[in-house]
Amino acid sequence: MYRPRRHLTRKAPTTVGALAVLMLASACGSQTTSGGSGGGDSSPYTFGVVTSQTGGASQLGVGELRGAQLAADFVNGKGGVNGHKIQIESADDQSQPNQALQQTRNLIAKKVTALVGPSVVANCNAIAPFVKDNGPVDYCLSPGIDASGFVWSASAKTDALAEETMSYWKNKGITRVAIINTTDASGTDGGRAANEAAQKAGVTVTAQVTYEPAAVSATAQLQQAMASNPQALVVWSTGTPVGVALKGIQQLGIDLPVMTTDGNLAGAFLERIADYTPKTLLIPATRDFWWETLPKTDPAYDLEQQYHDAYQQKYNEAPDFGPGVGYDAVLVLAEALKHAKSTSAADIRTAMESIDGFPGVVGTYHMSPDDHRGLTVDDVAMVQAENGKFTYVGK
Repeated sequence: MYRPRRHLTRKAPTTVGALAVLMLASACGSQTTSGGSGGGDSSPYTFGVVTSQTGGASQLGVGELRGAQLAADFVNGKGGVNGHKIQIESADDQSQPNQALQQTRNLIAKKVTALVGPSVVANCNAIAPFVKDNGPVDYCLSPGIDASGFVWSASAKTDALAEETMSYWKNKGITRVAIINTTDASGTDGGRAANEAAQKAGVTVTAQVTYEPAAVSATAQLQQAMASNPQALVVWSTGTPVGVALKGIQQLGIDLPVMTTDGNLAGAFLERIADYTPKTLLIPATRDFWWETLPKTDPAYDLEQQYHDAYQQKYNEAPDFGPGVGYDAVLVLAEALKHAKSTSAADIRTAMESIDGFPGVVGTYHMSPDDHRGLTVDDVAMVQAENGKFTYVGK
């Protein structure tokens, strides 16, 4: 749903049934007067998609690009946006912040309509100063940034992920946790969030230790954490470094529940850790990972079914975290462009800030000038990695 900016007070949630219909109609906007360049111009709206297609974060970036393209295909199949097709121009940042900035500069020089990506906190932070004040609008695909200006952030905030985890553990009788996180931007932000969420939930942090993202062992840090006698472990990092910690957990014979972040909600991650997956490995996840728990009479179920079936058919595998955020980023930008009827970065931003109750696969978005994310802890539940898949275990 879209609300004009003169109505900035959040309205009561629209029924999900109506939202599902609105998603199909508003994402394509085929009956709306053409925007963009105006007049009879039907040139495509180009989204520059910067993701980590190679390197340590590729378990995210490959899927993000696929999800973005799938969403563009969906919108284009419904007629595009105000008569304009969505065109994806992709770039690989190689999981490196300097490459993220370089690729972003290249895409801006090509006058893309909007940006999607990068994949991880450090890379999003690298490009944020370049686009925050003057645009173009950038939809960062990491949940770990504080988005403002012309920058948006995907999924639920890191704090919400940590809050859901600590609440879940507290309800299970776990009151003592140790935190181990990497020293990069993603790990540092997650370690902070986990510590604050634990305090909020009345859970004691018995130890907090760090290791380098490039480390080949985290055994010493794990031994230090275990010396504090925790009941559970938080391992906050994304991709390869998490595997290093999990391998150490197995080598030390640690038999405790382990939590990691939603950046590891990837099939490639499960394959990588198959030989040393903890008995209980929990991850806070958005709706696209537990949609099958919805009643089949809930129209959100049909929306999710369409997305999952389309992804499976096109790529011959189930979607994970990356495709979901990439898919929603394109849908949300298409919705904003439909109402902006302009490719001006300022007009797109205003339209983005007026989105309220718009259904995506990750969740239903309620945005405002003060909220460039639109999702909360209410959009998060816990899943467990087991038998090569992610299984819903509750809230």
